[in-house]
Amino acid sequence: MIRTGLALQLSRPCDTCMGCAARELSLLDELSQDELAIINRGRTRVSYRAGEPIFKEGTRPYGLLCMSSGKAKISINSVNGNELIVGLKKPVDFLGFSDFIAEKSYSTSAHALEDTEVCVIMKEHFFNVAEDNNTLLKKINLKLVEELTQTRLRMAGITQKHMRGRMADALLYLHDTYGCTVEDDSVGAELKRSDIAALSNMTTANAIRTISEFSKDGLITVDKRKIFLNQSQLNELYSISLQV
Repeated sequence: MIRTGLALQLSRPCDTCMGCAARELSLLDELSQDELAIINRGRTRVSYRAGEPIFKEGTRPYGLLCMSSGKAKISINSVNGNELIVGLKKPVDFLGFSDFIAEKSYSTSAHALEDTEVCVIMKEHFFNVAEDNNTLLKKINLKLVEELTQTRLRMAGITQKHMRGRMADALLYLHDTYGCTVEDDSVGAELKRSDIAALSNMTTANAIRTISEFSKDGLITVDKRKIFLNQSQLNELYSISLQV
C-alpha cells in the first residue's frame, strides 16, 4: 500500500473476512467462504487518529475501504471554500464507494471524527469476485442508488432550508447515524462545533448561536460536546422546515 504518515505506520494485518462478526451487516454477507478468502487476500486494516484524512478529493482509490471501527465524515468544499459535510459513516460502511466502483478519483474527502480503523480490500480481488456473483452485482447497484439518494437528501437538507431547519436536520441525521449512548442517552457522537456547522451549512458562529437557541427553546440539552435531543420537537421543526 502506498501511504505516508501516521496511518501507514499503524497499518497491520487484521482478522479474516471469514471471521468478521459484522460482515452480515455489509454487502459481503452472502459471499461463500471461497469468495471471502479471495476478498481477504492481501487485505489490511489501517488506523487513523481523530481529524486525520482517510482520503482526499481528487486522489485515486487504492482499494475498497470498509470501516472497521470509529466514525468518519464525508465532505466537499463549497463554492466559497467552506467545508460541507455531506455524509457520516459508521462501522461496516464503505467509504468513497461510488468512486471506487466507477474507478475514478474521489469526488469527496473523508476524515476520521474519532480514532478509526478501516479495512482495505484490494481492488482486483473485489472485482474478481463481483464479476462472477450476480447477487453481489445487484447489491452493488442497489448500494449505488442508495448512496445517490442519501446524498441528494443531504444536499437538500443543507441548502434548501432556513437556518433552524438546517440545524434540526443535522442533529436528527447525527442521531439517525450514530444513535444514542448507552451511558446517558446523549447523541452517539460528540462533534466539534465546527463540524456541526459544516453538517448544517452555516458558519461556526451561527451554529453556536443556533445551538444556544435550541437549548433555550427546549429542543436540545447541551453538556459541553454532549447533546441530548427532544426528538418530537425537533421532528416537528424539521417537518415545518420542509414546507417553507
